[in-house]
This record gives sequence, structure tokens and C-alpha cells, in this order.
Amino acid sequence: MKKFAVIIPAYRPMRNLPEYVHQLIQKGVPQIIVVDDGSGEPYKEVFAQIEHFKECTLITHPTNKGKGVALKAAFTYFSEHFSYLNGVVTADADGQHAIKDVLQVGEKLETMDEGFILGSRTFNIKHMPLRSWIGNRFTSLVFKISFGQFIRDTQTGLRGITTPELEGVTHLKGDNFDYEMIMLIHMVSQKKRMISVDIATLYKREHTSHFETYKDTKLIARAIFSQFFNQAESQ
Repeated sequence: MKKFAVIIPAYRPMRNLPEYVHQLIQKGVPQIIVVDDGSGEPYKEVFAQIEHFKECTLITHPTNKGKGVALKAAFTYFSEHFSYLNGVVTADADGQHAIKDVLQVGEKLETMDEGFILGSRTFNIKHMPLRSWIGNRFTSLVFKISFGQFIRDTQTGLRGITTPELEGVTHLKGDNFDYEMIMLIHMVSQKKRMISVDIATLYKREHTSHFETYKDTKLIARAIFSQFFNQAESQ
């Protein structure tokens, strides 16, 4: 049996999410926390299927509150009920993260007492949507300029977080996609242990994303500069 939980924030997820969850359970993941972030009536059956798994906890937000809020709700639930496990692996609900990569991050997490793991994609413009390539390259550049550390995949949703680190990240600001960037800034500014592992870059033909390239990239950039100037003022 694995010693980590998987957290999946879900807003209008892929229809085969129940099968994805089932595969994780079959591979020995003991606890899975799924957050229905206001997906609405059309997705009721998807989440009803997930709720049938005894290894799965479903948290439901009546309205869409944002990925950051969904992640923090799941972190809080984990800390209250499953803190005996080594930590959590966060995975997206849109099919971008292969089961083997979720397990790879989790198994690495089991060897760590503290710190974070980033599942990093190898970016090839031929094999991914242009908007995703632009968004990631831009934020990696801005992050490097602002904080002096290059992170290849700043927008990865596949992350491992050890249990001792959860209290700190649960209280960070950010309600939407900016929360994941603020978490990265926290890791770097606090000199946290951070390990990167290579993962597959998966974009299905019918893939849809709720990340709005220009709107959300602007939000992320604002988070970077805000944190940068806050740190500068505190020095």
C-alpha cells in the first residue's frame, strides 16, 4: 500500500475521471480526495461514480471558487484526517497526468521527510498547444528574473508535497491558478527542498483546459511581481 494521498481539483473534468480514480486505487493509492469545484448538474453523474469508491473523499463546492481554493480545501481535509501519510500528490482532472507519473511522484515523496516535488514536462512546441508553450515559457522567464531560479515547468499541476509542508502552503494567498505560482515562490524564498522529476507531456486531441492563457498568465505574472516587491520591501 502506498503512503501518500492523491488530490484532484476538478472543474468540469474529463468524463473518464472515475476510471482514472479507479486505476489509482488499483495501484495501491490508499486515499484520494476529489474536489468538485462547482462543475454543475451536467457532471453530477461523474462525481456520483467517484463517491462510490470507499478510498475516495468527495468535497463539493456549490459554485466555482477557483483551483487555489479547491486545493486548500483538500489540503485542510488531508491534514485533519490523513496526516499519518507521508504527503499528497496533486493531479489535474483533465487527463494531462499519466497514472505512472502520479505514482512516480508519490513514490519519490515516500522517501522524503520534508520538501516538494515538481513533475516537470519537457516542452516541445510541436507536441503541445501554442498557448500552453507561450504561457509556460513566459512565466519561467519572469520567475527566473524575479527570484534567480529557473524552473522549467512553473505551471505543472503534478506536485508532491510532504505532510510537514502542508500547513505553510495551506495559508498562502491565491484563489485561482495564481496559487500554484505563489506556492512556488514560497518554496524558493523559504529555501525549501525542491526536487524535479521528468513526466510525460500529454495533450489529448479533445483536450480542453480551463486555463485562459492571457487572462491567467497575467494573473500569474501579477502574483510574481507582487511577491517580489513584497520581499524587496521586507529586506
